[in-house]
Parts: sequence; structure tokens; C-alpha cells
Amino acid sequence: MDAIDVLVTAGGQGSRMRNIPGEKPLVHILGRPMIDHVLDALRCSEGVNNIYVSVSENVPLTEKYLQKANVRTIMTSGNNYVADLQKALAEVTSTSVLICPADLPLITAEGIELIQTHFNRSQFESLSVAVPSNIVKSIRAIPSYTLELDDREVVLCGVSVVDRDLMLSGKTLEQGFVVVNDEQFALNVNTPDELDRAEELLNRRKSLN
Repeated sequence: MDAIDVLVTAGGQGSRMRNIPGEKPLVHILGRPMIDHVLDALRCSEGVNNIYVSVSENVPLTEKYLQKANVRTIMTSGNNYVADLQKALAEVTSTSVLICPADLPLITAEGIELIQTHFNRSQFESLSVAVPSNIVKSIRAIPSYTLELDDREVVLCGVSVVDRDLMLSGKTLEQGFVVVNDEQFALNVNTPDELDRAEELLNRRKSLN
């Protein structure tokens, strides 16, 4: 498996978490910042080379925390996802880039490697990860953006792999989807209830290991 760079997106406003003190990426889950759970999975993945985190003025403490931990950060506006993504990708070096949100604390190294394998086997220039909506609902999470694929409702989790050069060229990428029946991709933490649910599921995982 060819190693690729990863861009973790962490510069959003986290508006639905406003009643929890602090910046969303630094909100603690099992005593550690949420973003650390994502970074740990990436560091343990055999297919990952460099890790970058896109930040913005929305998350100044997150930027300082990451820089202190020697994690490479890329400053973006935090207001326009597409424009911010273009700016961040211009500073990444690998031909293909895996994009992962900072609010996906259940993700694992095995899951990351699985998505890379799907991308390498596909003929798509952009591959987005989706989860059946029934899995999202089964863990009492709130589906965000849903769409119909092959006559079933799925939820996009924010993880994707893209051809960096083609995306920076402004070309419309041929997009595909991979539907993964795995709860590690089903929980983007956007509310206090989802934060509690993440802790429950991570505790359950620990008890099974």
C-alpha cells in the first residue's frame, strides 16, 4: 500500500457544541482531546505518511496545542469549506490525500487502511465514505447529510480520498462512494449527547480488547 498524506479538518466553528466549554477539537473524550483519538489512529496506520491539520481563527487554542505537539498545521479561513480545502491541499505533497474530520473519534487505523484499499482499487478521482443511516441511528447519533445510494439511505461521514493534483487544477473530479457498515464511521461528534455516546462506545471497545 502506497503511503499518502492525511489532512485532518479542524477549523470549523463547532456551533452545535457551544454549550460545552472550549474548542470542539479539544473537548475531552475519556480524558483526552477528541482530535487526539483521530491522530492516534492515523499514526498507527501503515498507509499514512505526513499528517496535516487545517485550523483557523475559530480554534486558536487547538492550533497552539497541535504546534506544541509537533503536528503540522495549515491556517485557513474556517468560513468556506471548499476554499479552505483547496488552500490546505496546496500545502500537502502526496498525489492522493485522505481527508478526515477531527470529530470522528471512533475511527481506527484498520478503518483508515480499509478506505485506502478501496480508493486504490477504484477508478475514481474522489472517493467519499458513507455509512447506512440505520447504523448511525442504531448508535443514537443524528444523521447529518444523507443521500440515496443503490436504493438505501446513507450518511456521509466526511472521510474521503482525493487526487490532489486534479482537485487543485479546478477540474470536476469523478466521484465515487464506498458504503461501510461500521460504526467507527458513523459518529461525528456535533452535540453533547453525541459526545457522551462516543465515550460509551470507546469504553465498550476497551472492555472488549
